[in-house]
Amino acid sequence: MKLLNIKNIAITSALVVGSVFAVNIQAQTVDVTVGGINYTVGKTALQPLSTSLANPAYTLTTQPWYGQPSLATQFAQQVQYRLGTWNGTASTTLPSVLFLTSSTGNGTVTFWVNGSTNAIPGPGSSQNAYYAYISSYVPLPVGPSVANTQVSVQNTVQALQGTYTLQNSVLANSFSYDCNVFGENDICVSAGGRNTAVSAANGLNNTSALLIAAYRAMANVRVGAYADQNLSVNNAGSTVNLGNNTPLLGLFAAWNENLDGTGTEVKATIAYGQKNTTMNRSVVGTGATASEAGSGGSTLNSQGAQVTAKYGFGVADQVIVSPYVGIRYTQNNMGGYTEATSTSVTTPLTYSALNTNATTALAGVGASYKGIPQTTLFASAGVETDTNTANGSYNATGLTGLTPVNFNPNPVKTRPTAMLGASYDVEKNQRLGVTGIYRQEAYQATASTTVMATYTVGF
Repeated sequence: MKLLNIKNIAITSALVVGSVFAVNIQAQTVDVTVGGINYTVGKTALQPLSTSLANPAYTLTTQPWYGQPSLATQFAQQVQYRLGTWNGTASTTLPSVLFLTSSTGNGTVTFWVNGSTNAIPGPGSSQNAYYAYISSYVPLPVGPSVANTQVSVQNTVQALQGTYTLQNSVLANSFSYDCNVFGENDICVSAGGRNTAVSAANGLNNTSALLIAAYRAMANVRVGAYADQNLSVNNAGSTVNLGNNTPLLGLFAAWNENLDGTGTEVKATIAYGQKNTTMNRSVVGTGATASEAGSGGSTLNSQGAQVTAKYGFGVADQVIVSPYVGIRYTQNNMGGYTEATSTSVTTPLTYSALNTNATTALAGVGASYKGIPQTTLFASAGVETDTNTANGSYNATGLTGLTPVNFNPNPVKTRPTAMLGASYDVEKNQRLGVTGIYRQEAYQATASTTVMATYTVGF
């Protein structure tokens, strides 16, 4: 390459006067902004400034602005570097930057970095000066930073925790659904509604319609089914939206020793639910490095089974106390998905499946009182302990540097539950019931409350 003379340097230096430049060298790349477009520039080892510009460390082989006569002026106005340490050498002051064009006319650009704020020295100087050519760059559009995107992914995890809590609570509470008011045809039908709210989840709650039916196959055996259909889901954050497309469906069977509630009762229930789910990732940060508002959809499947056994003791007139034990298995699985690309989302993320499951031991005691005409009051308190869990991780790819987020890093494995309710026999074989359920959930500082009202008729 033909060497540049001092006159060239002096002329180009004048173009830089009054501008503020800094240099940020990280790992093996340099970020350069030219004309509003980011370029990631590969770099090699820096060399001290010698008496000539031979053996440059960086070489610019091609460039979109090739052939423009005001090349140096454009660089002086448009290229900005940020920073501190270059190839292990710290700059104690804000360095000046000089851009030069080669006299060969091939558009190659050389820049000088000087650790001093004084005028840039000529080729014969060695005063704290370094030189380099830019080599093999890859043009990239302005895009989101890894740090901001990582935070936006973590925000999505927090919202998804509430959604998983809601679905798991609905599933677990459904195992208590029953229908035991029979008529002469041994048929029971119950209809009603339910509302479940999750604390610490931006006002997350849902309202559903219930339909429960049972058949008394034998005097002491009943079998049944139920459907829990979402009518609405409210979440002020709107990061995660649940669809109302399909109901939670369940089957149950129960055997009781005595019809009055004393003695042994064993009940088994299985259930399955599916919900369309849309994730709207939040924007974190401002400007060109802000995270993008990526959006994508998947399906959240909830399923499980529970078996409980209790024994009713008649401890006083119209009072029955029933200790119980049980075991429950639940899982909530959401398939992987990819965010949609749009004019505002140029770096969509792809997520792997997010699966959780738990095997839980149950124990507690319930009590009922029938001393008020046509009325039954009942309550229970218990504890749940997870004996085996898999909490999964939310893993996003599509932007180098993102790390998986543990979906529940500090699970609450032992949790209290409570239920309180009343029923009133309106007519023979017709019953109105109201039930409230409280559950401490597996996520820290998160609980759910459920209120149900049903009208049951025996045929």
